[in-house]
Amino acid sequence: MTRASAPPLLLQLQNAETLSAQAAALRSLKNETIGHDQRKESWVRWGILPVLAKILAARQSPGKGTASAELNGGSKLRYPTSEEDEACLQAVIILGSLAQGGAPFLSPIFSSGVLPALLSILSAPGCPSFFVLPILRTLNNVADRLPLQSQQLSSKDTRLADLLFSNDHIGCLARILGHEYESHHDQAAIELAASLVGKLCTEEVHKAVLAECGVLDALAVKVASFIVAQGFVLPGAEAHLQDPGALGSLPAPAPAGAKLAPILRAIAVIIEHSKWRAEHFLSSPGILTVFPRQLPEFAPTDIKKGPWGSTYFSGSAVPRHAGASPLEHLLPSVPLSQSKSPANTPNFPPLGHQGTTHRRHSQSYPTPMSAYDPPTSEDEENPIIPWLLYMVRAEGGMVRLMAARLVTVLFRLGLTKKRRVSMFCYLLIPILIRMLDKDYEVNGDDGVQYGGLIPSTERLREEAPFVLATLVIDDFELQRHAVDGNAIKRLSQLLKETYNPVQDVTRPMWHADAEESIEGSPDTLSADCRLGSAGFSPVHCHIMRYRENILKALAALVPFKDEYRKAVCENGVVPYIIDSLKPCSDDQSADPSGPKNTASHGNPTSTLLAACGAARMLTRSVSVLRTSMIDAGVATPLFVLIKHPNIEVQIAATQVICNLALDFSPMKEAIITADVLPTLCEHAHSPSTKLRIESLWALKHVAYNSTNDVKMRIIDGLSPAYIRQIITQDPTNALAKRGMDEEMDNGSSVGMGRANSAGEQVDLLNPVDNATGQDEDMKMADTMPPSKMSLDMFLPDATRRRKLALHGNLDQTTQARQDDIAVQEQTFDLLRNIICGPGASEMIDHLFKVIGQDLILDALADKLRPRSIQLPHRRESSAHRALSVPTEILVSVTFVMIHLAAGLPWHRQLLVSHRDLLRYLMGYFNHSHREVRTNCVWVVINLTYKDDASEEEGCRERAFRLRAMGVMDRLASLGDDPDLDVRERTRTAQDLVNHLTHT
Repeated sequence: MTRASAPPLLLQLQNAETLSAQAAALRSLKNETIGHDQRKESWVRWGILPVLAKILAARQSPGKGTASAELNGGSKLRYPTSEEDEACLQAVIILGSLAQGGAPFLSPIFSSGVLPALLSILSAPGCPSFFVLPILRTLNNVADRLPLQSQQLSSKDTRLADLLFSNDHIGCLARILGHEYESHHDQAAIELAASLVGKLCTEEVHKAVLAECGVLDALAVKVASFIVAQGFVLPGAEAHLQDPGALGSLPAPAPAGAKLAPILRAIAVIIEHSKWRAEHFLSSPGILTVFPRQLPEFAPTDIKKGPWGSTYFSGSAVPRHAGASPLEHLLPSVPLSQSKSPANTPNFPPLGHQGTTHRRHSQSYPTPMSAYDPPTSEDEENPIIPWLLYMVRAEGGMVRLMAARLVTVLFRLGLTKKRRVSMFCYLLIPILIRMLDKDYEVNGDDGVQYGGLIPSTERLREEAPFVLATLVIDDFELQRHAVDGNAIKRLSQLLKETYNPVQDVTRPMWHADAEESIEGSPDTLSADCRLGSAGFSPVHCHIMRYRENILKALAALVPFKDEYRKAVCENGVVPYIIDSLKPCSDDQSADPSGPKNTASHGNPTSTLLAACGAARMLTRSVSVLRTSMIDAGVATPLFVLIKHPNIEVQIAATQVICNLALDFSPMKEAIITADVLPTLCEHAHSPSTKLRIESLWALKHVAYNSTNDVKMRIIDGLSPAYIRQIITQDPTNALAKRGMDEEMDNGSSVGMGRANSAGEQVDLLNPVDNATGQDEDMKMADTMPPSKMSLDMFLPDATRRRKLALHGNLDQTTQARQDDIAVQEQTFDLLRNIICGPGASEMIDHLFKVIGQDLILDALADKLRPRSIQLPHRRESSAHRALSVPTEILVSVTFVMIHLAAGLPWHRQLLVSHRDLLRYLMGYFNHSHREVRTNCVWVVINLTYKDDASEEEGCRERAFRLRAMGVMDRLASLGDDPDLDVRERTRTAQDLVNHLTHT
């Protein structure tokens, strides 16, 4: 493990008899390694990391701890007062220097166990302040270089995040962030701790923990400090300092040199994708203290005095809202949006899935609102929104971008006023587009805050497209303003430039001469003495992230209009998008010399996902699919990506294949002949619900209008047993059990309902039917629907924490149920496409044979069966609550029945003869969803329509059976249906039944 002759300094360090000698040796080692990357490799091979780990661990050994620090004033010490602390400090600095060596040093650092020792020191009670900054800098050095590792990894490297955000160590972050800006030391520590959160917090579990443990509240207090320093505390806030949930006093103002950008970044990454965490932030003590909630007030004339001196409200008393926040006056007036629907709606297919699971809900607010309209409870927002918009306009550099990112996150979560869309169009989008320009400079380079690996200007330019994409992703009005601002042309040019070859200026590792060679080969060294792979240069990783964000922005601009998709193609970027679908080659990082960044070098996982998103958007256009995408060869890389080791890449590639598999797509035949079907069938059995849904969706498209042999291959690939298992599941069973448990816990009078963040009762069992005129499936962003802010947001800490945890569990419960529904929905849709088109009768017979005739019909009937659950502790007649069958399942099941009713006479007879099927169907003729009503009528039409004279007797018999079940009354109730198609189909069904039963 050591060289034939170990260097004297190492021997001196290992054999030091006193702490003073050890500290002196460490100082010499620090001076030798800092700034000399080529020497660092040798020291790692000599085994310096285990030595450093031992020194750091010794400080936490029993009997020592932080005794020396506590005896001398504890955590306020700025310099070491003992040789032990001095040695430990030198070890921390050396470790930080080694981490700066780059990606190869991360592997031995993690293997040595030195990071847990560092965090133990930082987390110890009374940790001396002279340790805090070096440890935080070292952790930031490691975090900055994690992305430089080999990007062939199937998942993100979360080892440092798992350590830092664990129960043992996460408290130190809250403690550091909770300090006031009393000194430059405290200021630097706060900024470094916030930077760690912004760099490492990528997993949902970590975001939830950071919100629950107090880190999010501590960050909110820091924002409040800046608001105090700027003088933007709301007038009258001092009168509310003692309100429940407030701090009790205004926080100390942030000093002039304090950096706001790391704080805003940390908050944005914690709350994104979660309305509950965002509301937790808005209701935090820091925000409530500077922006107290303004409760509705009553006019003096509304308050009357009774004869005994008591007061009461007059009968006409109406609470009045305080009006616009004073911060609104800092923002310019902008024209109201005259929002219109897209001139030409998307050609195909639905971007989201039918059903609540994968339907993308729009967060757009198209209705113009006068600035003089009194705000309503549904249109309230926290004053931090106009403050952030002011910061976007008044500040520059990374503060401007992070303010834009945070206000965008809050907008996407529905926590802004409806009229903010106009302000985003005229204030925010032009600034974000301006940041894409090459001459956009950042004043006051704070690149050190982000590792110093790339200049702040490049970092800002890298992240601006991501913020733009997040802002416009689901709002046509915002997309229109961005396109009018020339965003597509600029982004297209930038995407091309990311393929310009870059010469990495990396210094090769130093290799010693033969006489200094290490005993044994590198493979024989222990993991903490063996360097990892060379990885990538910071410039290369920056370009990959830049490319990824540009692809996201292009995808976000074009989901609604074919005109925008064609504009992307006309700018000549389709070949570059296809090149972005190619993964990194296995040996890419082997040769550090030579030009990088060409198409042959491939892309990391995150860029592949963004490229799949862009390809998916473009393939929604029929003309683009038939021309540009075919010419560029989009299918070939996708067939490779569906076998990628990363499951998220498999999902993204399958989503694009869904579009390529449509009936009019020229690439549908290529999918069938390229032997992709076995892979899709295999993925339909995946433990990942998302991958199962997307694979079934793609198979559904392939099956439509395909030959019977292709359909049989799909059935065999999925296996009849698997299909039986899916169609016989009842997704409401588990939820009913959960609902009863909650009923017993809460004693609520609303059976399966519970309150959402706005205090509204929500029925967990029955999904809300979104019967809007515009197809919800065209929505793109998986964001929470907008809701009002409510009084119950502003609760004491313990209650707020309980509410945050409760909403997290509710999200998981709802998502699990929606996943079950989506899998079953896609399976029934697949069966529907299998039994339609040419050869449908043969496929019906085949399904009956391999799956089971009775099983299929019983499964259909079971999905239509009325359901109810008995609520515990109820004796009255309302003890049973009806459960609505999910609309998505009803639509899919009734479509299968339509095709069975269009089969051979004996297929029709099976439907009529089943003991429950049509009887249950009668209960859905007046369903709230128009498609369910239409399908019910179509079943009647197909059962009574005769193809030739030989079928008349069978049709008559079925018509009498239907009349006996009361179908004429059901049809009569649809005579005045608001939907024209339902009325027309109803008249046809009535004529057929009347003709057959009255002759």
